[in-house]
Amino acid sequence: MRTTSLLGLLALIAGAAAACTQPHPIVICHNANCGEPTDPERDDTLPAFRESLALEEGGLPVIDGIELDSFLRGADSACLYAHDISNAAEKTPATAPAEELAQHFAKPGPITFSAPQFLVLLELKAFVSANTKDRHTPDQRNLHAQCAWEIYKIISDAAVANNRDVMVEFQSFSPDLLRAVIANKPASTPTQYTFGAIQGVPSPLDDQTRELREYTGLPITDVQFHPLFMQEAQHEAVLRSGARLSFFWFSTTTEVFAAIRKFQPFAVDTSEARLMRRWLER
Repeated sequence: MRTTSLLGLLALIAGAAAACTQPHPIVICHNANCGEPTDPERDDTLPAFRESLALEEGGLPVIDGIELDSFLRGADSACLYAHDISNAAEKTPATAPAEELAQHFAKPGPITFSAPQFLVLLELKAFVSANTKDRHTPDQRNLHAQCAWEIYKIISDAAVANNRDVMVEFQSFSPDLLRAVIANKPASTPTQYTFGAIQGVPSPLDDQTRELREYTGLPITDVQFHPLFMQEAQHEAVLRSGARLSFFWFSTTTEVFAAIRKFQPFAVDTSEARLMRRWLER
């Protein structure tokens, strides 16, 4: 009984200490759109991508990584740089931001604020039309996976050529898309890569999130949650799995700050990168 009480007290003390400790997550630019003021209409656009990479604080890059979205349009099998196809005429290829990143790696100077490794979150969008319930066919999954590896190769070639320490994380709301990425792995993968699961706004508010058990068998090393919708049971499941915890969100609130303090995520994926950097470094 005393042992149980002591363990409970130690857990409380550890939790309180964590809540008082200034967190130090790496800062990722959400949807490659961290310009100011925040404008969601510029998500996944090349001008916003360039502005985000150029952001500085104290002479250093504001961000430690960036998110790239790839969208396979089912109507014509085009692999696009897009968050969705609200713009039906979208033509920017998914490889375009990777080419921009390659140019960025070739420039002199640091590419992160303090992280030893630049993280590229390469999200494979889980739907193929304006309807988020319109999922990939097996052939479309393979096409999307092959597109993702093309993006990886451009980034990897530039990282190797410019001696940059980079990691690519393939992530998706769809476990089957990640399985397709693994199945289509090329012979040469010189740059480190990993896999991540995304846990967003729960049903019925959104229909994209899959239960974590659907990722069983995948080498998931990062699970990304919206901090205001993460349940304690989900957090405990991540801890048991050995994966890292990351957060993404849309608008920074006091509740978001509190969650970062409480859970100490490895990474935060936000469009308000400068605000987050200043809060972390204050």
